[in-house]
Amino acid sequence: MIEIVNKPYGKAFEKLAKEDSNILCLSGDLTSSCEIDGFRDRYPKQFISMGMAEQNMMSFAGGLGLAGYRPFVHTFGVFAYRRPYDQLVASIAYPRRKVRIMGFLPGITTPAGMTHQSIEDIAVMRTIPNMTVLETGDAKEVESVCEAADSI
Repeated sequence: MIEIVNKPYGKAFEKLAKEDSNILCLSGDLTSSCEIDGFRDRYPKQFISMGMAEQNMMSFAGGLGLAGYRPFVHTFGVFAYRRPYDQLVASIAYPRRKVRIMGFLPGITTPAGMTHQSIEDIAVMRTIPNMTVLETGDAKEVESVCEAADSI
């Protein structure tokens, strides 16, 4: 029997973040697509909408990490590394900021075409110093990824 799990990431993130006000949720204008719309509605003080500005979002998240917060950045997989690469490296990876980057719709699963398809994301992210890549395979693994990422 197949079990349908509705918004496994959103539920897991909310479970983790509601216990700690230092966990902040950053959205690259993809709140619903990244399953964090419910969190935004229930915990608005921990939610920051960054708009479609991935470079700015990465630098901002690095600053939050420096200030002692634990930001979780949410965007599509391709926008997590391709456009903001310099900011990701300089503001997060090299200085070892505790920033969690959650990429959604990896691979060629998106109907939005090649600009939204992320086929080299794991390869690129693995080359960045101080970067750990976690990849989920099913809803059960998605349910555990927030806690696993936060523990690194």
